[in-house]
Amino acid sequence: MIEGTVNLPHGITARPAGKADKDFLAKMYRDNRDDLRMANAEKDYIETVIEMQLEAQQGGYGAQFPNAIYLVLEKNGSRIGRLTLDVQPVEMRLVDLDFIKKAQGKGFGSSILLWLMKAAATTKKPLLVPNRRDDFAMGKFLKKYGFVEDQSMSDEVFARMSWFPTADEMHGLKDIAPRSAVQGTV
Repeated sequence: MIEGTVNLPHGITARPAGKADKDFLAKMYRDNRDDLRMANAEKDYIETVIEMQLEAQQGGYGAQFPNAIYLVLEKNGSRIGRLTLDVQPVEMRLVDLDFIKKAQGKGFGSSILLWLMKAAATTKKPLLVPNRRDDFAMGKFLKKYGFVEDQSMSDEVFARMSWFPTADEMHGLKDIAPRSAVQGTV
């Protein structure tokens, strides 16, 4: 369990989410669902679907990932995002990483992914990351760093990507850098 504040790249800090963060996290989720707002449907219906998905996410993560760590990301004392991480005995799984609109496109996500890859290597575990199939930039980044799609865990919306650290990365002999995939199973 993470207690207190953790320093991340780009001057970002992470701390456990608390009750005082509930409204911020819900607002960020609603604000970032432009994909649903593009649907050909009544505005009220779309907003109802967004609310239902928010409730399902909040309840679903708890049931699906009972040991997940929920973190709020901050920069200069302001909340800018969230990170949900599930650490299991065999693997680390990024459940969710999201930022407010003002913090998107600044390289924060990729730097946090690199930080997670280093943590996975240090703990000698693979890292699993969901990648929306329409997020081409994320897919390109993941493939560049050696992630491979696990077809057995993928669906039409998400490609479930797996990264396996090399022996040199696990022992700190080599930095995390772009490379070919290392095959393995989780």
